[in-house]
Amino acid sequence: MLKFLILFLICFSYGKTQQNSDVIGCGGFIKSETDINYKVVRIQLITKDGIPIYTTEAAPVNGYYMIPVYEHGEYILKLLPPPGWSFEPTQFELNIDGETDSCTLNYDLNFVFKGFGLAGRVLSAGSTSGGPGGVTLTLYQDNRKLNETKSKPDGTFEFFDVLPGQYTVIGSHNHWKFMTSTSHVQLSKERWEFENPIVVLGYSIQGAVVHQSSPLISIDVLLFRTSSNEDNLSLPTCANNEPLNANEISWLPPTIKAQNFVCRTRTNAKGEYIFNDTPIGLYILLPLYKTPSLEIVFIPDQKAVTVTHKDFYVQTPFETGTISFHGRAVKSTKKEKLTPLSNVQISVDGKPYCQTDSNGLFKLKNIRSTGTIKIKGELDGYIFKELIYAINLNRLIGVGDSSTLLVLSPEKVRVTGRVQCSSIRKQTIRYTDSEKKTIQRIDVEPNSEYTVYVTPGVYTFSPELSDADIRSGLHLTPEEIDVDVSHGSPIDQINFSQLKAKLNGVIHCIDDCQNDLPMLELTSRAGVTNKIDLIETSSKTNAVHFEQDNLLPGKYSVSLVNSRKNDKYCWKESQIEVDLSNSNKTIKFEQTGFKLRTHLQTSNKVVLKINQLKENSYTHSIDLLSGLNEICLPNQGLYELIPSSCMKFENEKYFYDTSKSPSIPVDLIPAEYQVFVFIQTENEDPSTSTFPVLIKNPKQNSEFTLDLQKDKSKWTGSFWAKASEQFTIFPKSDIWLFEPDHSAIAISSENCESNQVKFLARRGLFIDGSTYPPVADANVSLYTTLIDSENEQSIDVDGRSMSLFLSSWTNADGKYSFGPLSNTRPYHVTIHKLGHVFTRKSSSLYDFNAEKLASILVQIKDVDGVFLLLTSSTNSMRRRTATTDTTGEILFEDLQSGKYYLRPQLREYKFQPEDAEIELKSGEELVVKFQVQRIAFSCYGQVTSINNEPEFGLIIDAIGIDQCESVTRESAKTDINGQFRLRALQPGCRYRLQYRSNPTDSAQTEILDIEPRNKIVEIFDTDLYDIHLYTTKRPTDADINVFVQTQTQFLNQLKIKLYKISQRESPIQTVTLTNSPFCYFNQIPFDNESYILRLESPLSTSVYTYVQSEITFTANQTFLFFTFNFEPRLKNYDGETGLTGSYSAFIIALLIIALVFKYETILPFLRSFYGYSHEILLPNLVKKSSTLLSTAQVNDQNIKGTSSTSSLNTMNTKTIANPNNENLGLTNDSKRRPRVAD
Repeated sequence: MLKFLILFLICFSYGKTQQNSDVIGCGGFIKSETDINYKVVRIQLITKDGIPIYTTEAAPVNGYYMIPVYEHGEYILKLLPPPGWSFEPTQFELNIDGETDSCTLNYDLNFVFKGFGLAGRVLSAGSTSGGPGGVTLTLYQDNRKLNETKSKPDGTFEFFDVLPGQYTVIGSHNHWKFMTSTSHVQLSKERWEFENPIVVLGYSIQGAVVHQSSPLISIDVLLFRTSSNEDNLSLPTCANNEPLNANEISWLPPTIKAQNFVCRTRTNAKGEYIFNDTPIGLYILLPLYKTPSLEIVFIPDQKAVTVTHKDFYVQTPFETGTISFHGRAVKSTKKEKLTPLSNVQISVDGKPYCQTDSNGLFKLKNIRSTGTIKIKGELDGYIFKELIYAINLNRLIGVGDSSTLLVLSPEKVRVTGRVQCSSIRKQTIRYTDSEKKTIQRIDVEPNSEYTVYVTPGVYTFSPELSDADIRSGLHLTPEEIDVDVSHGSPIDQINFSQLKAKLNGVIHCIDDCQNDLPMLELTSRAGVTNKIDLIETSSKTNAVHFEQDNLLPGKYSVSLVNSRKNDKYCWKESQIEVDLSNSNKTIKFEQTGFKLRTHLQTSNKVVLKINQLKENSYTHSIDLLSGLNEICLPNQGLYELIPSSCMKFENEKYFYDTSKSPSIPVDLIPAEYQVFVFIQTENEDPSTSTFPVLIKNPKQNSEFTLDLQKDKSKWTGSFWAKASEQFTIFPKSDIWLFEPDHSAIAISSENCESNQVKFLARRGLFIDGSTYPPVADANVSLYTTLIDSENEQSIDVDGRSMSLFLSSWTNADGKYSFGPLSNTRPYHVTIHKLGHVFTRKSSSLYDFNAEKLASILVQIKDVDGVFLLLTSSTNSMRRRTATTDTTGEILFEDLQSGKYYLRPQLREYKFQPEDAEIELKSGEELVVKFQVQRIAFSCYGQVTSINNEPEFGLIIDAIGIDQCESVTRESAKTDINGQFRLRALQPGCRYRLQYRSNPTDSAQTEILDIEPRNKIVEIFDTDLYDIHLYTTKRPTDADINVFVQTQTQFLNQLKIKLYKISQRESPIQTVTLTNSPFCYFNQIPFDNESYILRLESPLSTSVYTYVQSEITFTANQTFLFFTFNFEPRLKNYDGETGLTGSYSAFIIALLIIALVFKYETILPFLRSFYGYSHEILLPNLVKKSSTLLSTAQVNDQNIKGTSSTSSLNTMNTKTIANPNNENLGLTNDSKRRPRVAD
């Protein structure tokens, strides 16, 4: 009964509804900017390993395609275009899971048509078969750049994705020039070539001229052809095209002909020479440098080069040999114009060599081109330093007869002078350079001359007096003399003499001021300060004189020092610098006014207006700074002070009298602050003259209205408030919108600019619209750009996200209105009503044409699950898909009028007609019928394990055999219940069912195959059911059982260890035997690895003779059984045997005598002793001896044996004979049951 129930459940699980009937559509468009035939483009769905699943064509009306997918899995959606057609992309990789993939999410998978191919060629001038690589080719159409590529090494190039039309290709390169850079073509087929090639004029020849591996500049390199028969070729681009002169022709080697000369160039700062645009051919390079001032010999003297279709770089540079060159002696090198030194004796390496001429020139001949020479000059009035000159050809090349880069100049130049004074002490003359980096001194006897040598430059000579001379009043004049010897000529008469000075001065006041004048002080350069007494007069005067004589020459500072009491005057200068080094001086201090001090207690801008209170008197305005301000008033008298600011002060006016003490400043303390309100509009509005604003004081619970007055496009007003008061200001209007709609302000005493409130006013926007013909009760939604705090309902409009702002309904006339609205934000209006479609009029953004929607009813009888694709090319609806149910009908509603394409799709069925092109009118309700015919059938089955557990995700293939070998292979994947459906099997065909592993599914790695293997099914005119397949799986573990053949007393001392052959150091398992010879190990992986079983015993090899055996095996079977033989034997010793025999004979003799005479007494005792020895004594002795012997060394030996498994397979093991030549046999006993080892 139970078996019958299980069989019934298994059979019941098979049925037509076992597979998921949900169909997923993968679709998109074939897109093209040019007109193409969409129907010739096929789209195919294949598996990851290339097995076709479904092939379809694009809709002819708009290129849309749709492929039904019946099973989840990984696929490739592949495009199959006609030959020569180019698309991007060419395929999509899909992982259809029914949730997150592009097909389930209804995304379009589009293929974009790119075009055809276009080829051409780049040649070198003078060549007909070859060309260069790396040329940039740019494709144009109507002066519009389309694409860019580079030529291949053989000169060919190719463009892809080109549509038919007229094209131009232009060649370019970063330094190559072209003889022909443009070519044209009329592309009218799938692939074509440019008839005229792009021609490169030539290539560059590049090399270097060096001196000791350093670049050599300005060297002429001449280019010659090897033959004069190539005059038809163009000339390279050279730095110099001048022909050879007579001298150059005479210098040519005999192997080079002057008529083969092409052009010349000159090496640059890197020592490189370059010939650009050189046609292909054979050439000779010749370096040349010979002038009257410098001659250079080069190694090698010439080079031969061959130019092909690329630039040529000369690897080996030209190097220099010997040279001859000029030098020159000048007074100084610090001047732009060098003054020559004649008659300078020149020494080279310590030996007199030559003398400079009137131009300071000398010539060095036959000098090696490398290394250094020592050069020195001698001339009266000058000191020359020996020059170690490193020969640098780059400094010598290009120098003419009258100039040179080897320049000798004196290191030092002579300067003389005299000191004239009455002192008897030596005087010190100090001289420093212009930068005062070095200070030098020389002691000079009074009234005598001195001489020093200095390096060319500008110096300052000055006397340096001792303390004794300063105290005695001695001063030498001038204090310093600037001496310029940078021109390099000796200078004399730098003289110093003794001097004294006198100072006179006057103080001019506006009025009589001799009683209030500040103190006058004289400060020397050394920091010594003395008071200067004023010359007093008995009458009033505004001029006070002073005088100071007997002053040492030098620089002084004369200052008016004010005290707090008399600091009331303004002076043109309060301190005057005076120089008494060379003469007596007269100075003058001039009063300019009277001081006014104010103290401003704010950082805001304040303008102080100053009025003198008398007719035709002084009036002035000044900006005050925060804190103390000093103002100079030009006249004596009473002044009126009026502050003007964004603040009100404690007094409106202040008064100041110049006769009062200036130490008391006028304090300006603000009391209230002016608050400004502005409203700005974008344009002038003559209709609004004032703007009322409501001003609230929340703390005082008061409010008032301020009328702003119009000023062009803005309205302004202000009010006064105290510091820290807080107000909220609200502008009001029925037709204006304000940003912000209100503003709060706290009155600041620190900055008037912050006491401003500004609003931006914009006229409210009104949006009015309607539908034609009128449609009442249509929902109208107004969207605008996303703003924080607004609702999250949004749509995408021209790439911008816009959120729902307002909603309304059309009235009976189909009209609606929104407003007033802010005109600073974009708006978008949409209209919806069930059964209608609205399209925006081109003449208005807010008026819509209304159309009642149509419908198409599709009827397909006798079959359900038909996948339907509806697409249109004349309206905004791209496509719709649906699947028929058991009714066989699908209704496509809410369709606009236009052209539609309808196509049914279902594997195993053929439809008549195959598709339908429909012209749908507004509001029409159309019925379309399709006839269906079954042309293929399905095979339903299930895959389970041997114990009937369903297998999920397995791929089962149906492969045609016999006469149906050419039939397309069909595949299916098992669902969660292990069930599968193989579709589109052709009637009259036989198929072989086989399992195909899925490498991406790790769970399938355990599955070997299915049973029965290669099951054959035959398809007739109906579906096939109840195919049951079973999986066979790879084993994962191996069991190990061991039997040990030995005596019972040795069992509990034996251990068996399991090692991996790659890890012999440590066992992975160890089993200790107890009282049973059977044991088994924990399961090991079925991994085909090699392992070792080793039997170990603690018995001492000095007492016993035995072998410790081991077995090597491979874990490639599920059950492994092994047998060990362990037979230890006691060792025999000859000496001990004889001794033991003597004692034994003696004891036996005594026992026989005792038995004869005391038979009745001894016999019971012997019986008792025999029982004790046999049952107790001997076992204990054996056990103790084994324990003592366990500490001894155990010898490891291998034993050869045999093992057998439960499957009776034989494996080879290693056997080693024991010392007694007895083989240890490993038995095969599969009937014995192993016992679990501890």
